[in-house]
Amino acid sequence: MTVPKHPDADSAEMTSANWETVAAPADDLPAALAGTERPGHILRALHELEHIMASQAEWLKNWHVHLFACLDPADHSDGSPPSPEFVLWRQGPRESELKENPAVQDICDKLKTMQRQADRIAGAVKRTRVIPPTEYGRFMNTVLDFNTAVRQLQNDTWNRLANIDPLTGLGNRQAMLRKLRVECERQARNRQPCCVALLDLDFFKDVNDTYGHAAGDIALRSLASLLAASIRPYDQVFRYGGEEFVLCLPNADARIAWAIVERLRLKVAGWSVPVKDGQHVRLTVSAGVAPLDAEQGVDSTLDTADTALYAAKRNGRNCVYVRCAKSH
Repeated sequence: MTVPKHPDADSAEMTSANWETVAAPADDLPAALAGTERPGHILRALHELEHIMASQAEWLKNWHVHLFACLDPADHSDGSPPSPEFVLWRQGPRESELKENPAVQDICDKLKTMQRQADRIAGAVKRTRVIPPTEYGRFMNTVLDFNTAVRQLQNDTWNRLANIDPLTGLGNRQAMLRKLRVECERQARNRQPCCVALLDLDFFKDVNDTYGHAAGDIALRSLASLLAASIRPYDQVFRYGGEEFVLCLPNADARIAWAIVERLRLKVAGWSVPVKDGQHVRLTVSAGVAPLDAEQGVDSTLDTADTALYAAKRNGRNCVYVRCAKSH
């Protein structure tokens, strides 16, 4: 049976955007509003990082050529080394995709330090025709530190991208399993409740067959954005695969979890998705909820939620069922 609605179910209701006409891909929605990542933008930011490294290597080569030319007493150039063009990256549109990583500010600080050191060394060489060894050593240490910081940022960003579902911008199965294991360990330590909900888009095959697979993708991206924008700040939603999504609901027992998921179900059911040529499609979801049990483990909890989901589908779809691990 479905669990009756918790009397405080609406107390956790979050204010969200007007989703009646939203059906854009996650890449076209502000990340802060949609609550989803933008993998295409992140990938372009990674390509920009590669450009930074290539620009830095070119600048460093040209700077050394200029510096060695200044050692020649016959040289009468103005003594100003070329500026690194990649400093402009900091002011570009890609920074927003990486700005939460503290390495970005560290890289920018190293760029400024590198330029100051380069200017001082070039000025000293112009005056004395000698490279100051101590200052040059510090400069090269900054160059190495900069290269290391950028490579670390690249590695961190690739790891971030590896945990994002490319279609919806939600966390993927790998990210979901890691999060659930963390919550499982917390539940074992503190006995704090946590529930897992498995949501399945009803009759999704009919959307693909009627409107085409591109429309199906729009429906999935739109549903992902709606879910991510509608959950509590500390909840997380993941794409499990196909038309299935998983919600991780910390600090929620079975009754509260049911109320949260039921609210989401009602929101989806009352939502019209524009998919193609002015056509709209109504979506519904079925859901199964299970308490996360540290003794049973993550896989067993997912199996239990899946059992509840199939019960919801067998009983008419567009509803939420709860099943506990010890239920038979």
